[in-house]
Amino acid sequence: MNKPNYQRPVFILGMHRSGTSMVARALNEAGVYMGAIRDHNAEALYAVDLNERLFSTSEASWWQPPTQEDLKGNMPLFEQDLSREDLFGAHLKHYSGRLATLKLSHSGKWGVKDPRLCYTLPWWLERFPEAKVIWVLRDEQEVVQSLMRRQFKKDEAQSSLTEASALALVRSYNEAAAVNIRNSGVDHKVLKYSDLVSEDEMLQRKTWFSLYQFIHIRPGQMTGFKRKSNRTIKAPAPIEKLDLPTEGPLVSVIVPNYNHAPFLPQRIESILKQSYRNIEVLLMDDKSPDNSCEILLDYAESDDRVSYLFNKHNSGSPFAQWEKGAAWAKGKYLWIAESDDCCELDMLALHVHALESNEDAVVTYSHSHLVDERGQFLRDFKDDYSFIFGDASRWSNDFTAHGPSEVASTMVFSNTIPNASGALFRKAVFDRVGAPEVTWKLNGDWLFYARLLQEGDVVFHAQPRNKFRFHEHTQRNRAIASYTAFDEILNMYAVFELNHWVPLETLQRARAQVAMWWAANVFSMARTSDVLQNNIRLYHSFRVYRKGLLAYIFKNGLIKITGQLFIMLGLKKPVKKLAARLFPKTFFPH
Repeated sequence: MNKPNYQRPVFILGMHRSGTSMVARALNEAGVYMGAIRDHNAEALYAVDLNERLFSTSEASWWQPPTQEDLKGNMPLFEQDLSREDLFGAHLKHYSGRLATLKLSHSGKWGVKDPRLCYTLPWWLERFPEAKVIWVLRDEQEVVQSLMRRQFKKDEAQSSLTEASALALVRSYNEAAAVNIRNSGVDHKVLKYSDLVSEDEMLQRKTWFSLYQFIHIRPGQMTGFKRKSNRTIKAPAPIEKLDLPTEGPLVSVIVPNYNHAPFLPQRIESILKQSYRNIEVLLMDDKSPDNSCEILLDYAESDDRVSYLFNKHNSGSPFAQWEKGAAWAKGKYLWIAESDDCCELDMLALHVHALESNEDAVVTYSHSHLVDERGQFLRDFKDDYSFIFGDASRWSNDFTAHGPSEVASTMVFSNTIPNASGALFRKAVFDRVGAPEVTWKLNGDWLFYARLLQEGDVVFHAQPRNKFRFHEHTQRNRAIASYTAFDEILNMYAVFELNHWVPLETLQRARAQVAMWWAANVFSMARTSDVLQNNIRLYHSFRVYRKGLLAYIFKNGLIKITGQLFIMLGLKKPVKKLAARLFPKTFFPH
């Protein structure tokens, strides 16, 4: 018999109890062949067997999964002789041992579903690099409760999970999926379980239609999907309250200000009222045209912990103030508290406790909420993590990470420390690395953090203690300097490559991602000859990393023109919300 002329496979992955079986069954009904011999969870048994045996090479199981390092070391030696044809043959083989009639039944789409693919995806992609990936994500607390209800049922995989270990397991599967999808650069689509079973029929229809469209098949069932259980989900246990210090090593707090007079009282009060008391504060002003200096002087005169330093001429760079403030600072730790932000009153104590408890840590930071000019909540920064990485579950829990590894696997794709206000630095390491490049306008902190993390660990706190203010003035500054921001990122990646901080393959994927960011922002930049010339230059730089870039630019131009029409008609807000619902990886609702 001739070798089968098969199409690219679809790999469906996601944590157990996340809705992957529902997706697999729906796709099978729509014509995506999910295998000749399947279990009750729509998993092809040959694939389950392969993934289980691959896990066993690291003495692991589905509920005690291997580390990424162990699995990576074992994959190259596992079933080396199994070819694509062997695997496709196993996919088609019936109980009789004969292959099905390929021409009639299996010349179309086909797929493999198994939660363990979150970990074993690289092995499968080595044989099927053209594959598409569907990643189903469900609220982690819903998954935990489902696992706890079903772990002792006869027809389910057995385990000895507690709620705490189940939650850790969910996060480990999601992190493995995120890392493997990102590192491979595979064509993928992220689906939210809540959208797949939404009571909003239009949202459910749009979600399923986008799935069928992604796979390029005729749409199957698009409505009528429901949750299997309507039981109330148990709320997560409150985080244990730490006995945080109020005294300890001196912390130097510098407040670099420019033209933020309306926000200064809240900013400074949130520093001076911190539960951690051993601080020195330097209020800095970079020749503001407003009445900032008057406000800063009032605070300096009313608290003996506070000094001030006002520039006679504007420095032209926020990072010049960082450098000057760090030279003034005498503390063991350094907090750069941006003048338009604010925070919870125990944040500094938590950060000092973290760095005092881990001598290898060079920086610690707290999760951020974005707020508007009035301090009203705008969005959780997890929305940004989800937008960039496809999954924000990693930032749902406190963690400590090895600095160089964090840069190589995560920070290469985005500046994951939203702003300096939410961070505390070890001053000796700050001095050794040096302040950010003063000639950089927007991304100097990103490169600075990458340099800093080469020196030690990073500690993250999941509770949102930092309030990152996002307002019109901030956005306008970003828009004015937008093309230079992309120059800075390319220059930063050159530093990464020169110092071998990131594998070249990963770095090229990061450059390709930034190319798409640039293309999406071209029509939001100023319309001047200088901007045009620089964007033409950037296009020639970025097209090396991303195919089809010019077509993407034209598509965004059309979207921009349509958007201007909606603004003229007064429909901007409702259309933006609808676009965010239909294309959550492309548009924010805000």
